[in-house]
Amino acid sequence: MRTLPAMFLALAACGGGGGGSTPDPTAPDPMVLGSEVKQTELETTIQALSAIPTRFTMTQGDEMARDYLVGRVQALGLTAELDSFPVQNQTANNILVKLPGAEQPEVIYIFSAHYDSTSSTPTTSAPGADDNATGVAAVLEAARVLSQHRFKSSVWFVFTAAEEQGSLGSKHLADALRAQSAQVKGVIAPDMIGYWPQGEGDKFDILGDPASKFLVDQMAAMADRMGVANKTYINHGYCYGDDHTMFQEAGFPAISPMDCVEAHNLGGEQTPHYHQTSDTFSTLNMPFTTKVAGVITATLAELAGPLPPPTR
Repeated sequence: MRTLPAMFLALAACGGGGGGSTPDPTAPDPMVLGSEVKQTELETTIQALSAIPTRFTMTQGDEMARDYLVGRVQALGLTAELDSFPVQNQTANNILVKLPGAEQPEVIYIFSAHYDSTSSTPTTSAPGADDNATGVAAVLEAARVLSQHRFKSSVWFVFTAAEEQGSLGSKHLADALRAQSAQVKGVIAPDMIGYWPQGEGDKFDILGDPASKFLVDQMAAMADRMGVANKTYINHGYCYGDDHTMFQEAGFPAISPMDCVEAHNLGGEQTPHYHQTSDTFSTLNMPFTTKVAGVITATLAELAGPLPPPTR
């Protein structure tokens, strides 16, 4: 980043995948899918990524992180595509994992997080556990859960590169999608979702803009139904330049769930490990992180429109 149980509910009218219709009762409940997010899976990914001394762009550690994520994707039986772009006369790689929609594959929802890191000594030590191994872990875990099901619309799980150099990976992808006139109906791009100094008493932030207010509202409603406290921001100037804003500038609705709006912009809480060598796994509150990742996964599923298993 730069500067349960519940009754089946109708999909929100703003959800492009569901179109506002009542879901088939034999389709999986998005909230149940969100509850399948496992803390142990998130921890495995965060610990593995933050154990790499640095994931700073164009270092060996950045390449190690890329290869690790490709391997994890392939272990899920999914295909990882490298989306290359230039950075400082070298090549960086976004990683794209596409789950085609069964009814309207041209409609796309994206769940994205950047896998690079930085610190005061970026080329030698930048563990980046919160920023942004937490977001990456949530994307990978959502891919594990949702790839076992069918959806009306396509879902892309994306790991972007070179965010710390100016959100270059997300800008490259967003510009390419705009050039293709792609029907991207929503982007969720978490950045830092693991540092919760108040523990279970904390609230996670959901940032959007007027064009993506429907996504903010849908995620907040899902969080409320799942009992996870949250705060929403629509008209604001916080965290501008992060990955989600690159998609917004390209004309796509995009939001960012995160842990740091108040700390970075409003005072009160502090994020002492932000862009520091102390951003390690031991500083994270994983139970609350798991709840947030569950809300994101459930929201994504609701947007894409769950379908019943195919008939034999």
